[in-house]
Amino acid sequence: MTMHFQKSDPVILGSGELYILEYDKITDPANLTENEEEQLINIGAIERGCTITVGTETKDIKSGNRGVVAKWIVDKEVKLTTGVMTWIMKNVAQYLLGANYEETKDGEKVTQSKMVISKNDNAKPVYLRFVHNKRTGGQLIVNIYRAIFDSDLQFTFDDDNPTSINYEFLALSDGVNNNYVEFIETFEEDEEEIGG
Repeated sequence: MTMHFQKSDPVILGSGELYILEYDKITDPANLTENEEEQLINIGAIERGCTITVGTETKDIKSGNRGVVAKWIVDKEVKLTTGVMTWIMKNVAQYLLGANYEETKDGEKVTQSKMVISKNDNAKPVYLRFVHNKRTGGQLIVNIYRAIFDSDLQFTFDDDNPTSINYEFLALSDGVNNNYVEFIETFEEDEEEIGG
């Protein structure tokens, strides 16, 4: 009997780029328009990488005489976590906290920016896109249709490490098909799809 053999390639290595936009600026999160694509904001340098966690909550169905006879999926939880080194206060205020942000300008030049964090802050849901360029060509793209910031913020300033902001988002249902996230893999012309 000949059994299937899976080569070790492809191996995904390295980080990528994270893009963000307010969810209410998108008509259909599964099919962004060209204008919506152009509005996506790149959040900057990622410290170590990006983690996407898909958790599943299940319920055991037990019978009195046979034990567990089935396991039903009752919920899924999708989280995206990354550390961002690029310091842009406006992004922290707008996309993470929903905090008040204002700038003072001298003509066109910004001379001061200020973020005020309040107990009344309420960040809007956002659309997230993580793009990883594969070493073999093509991309792995992760689109989280609708998400909210779901973590504590900690700012550490020291001499040895750059200040990194923890971007952690919890995916929400898209409100249409109960979808959370899509994974899209693209291939170069000479690259073979693996796993079939």
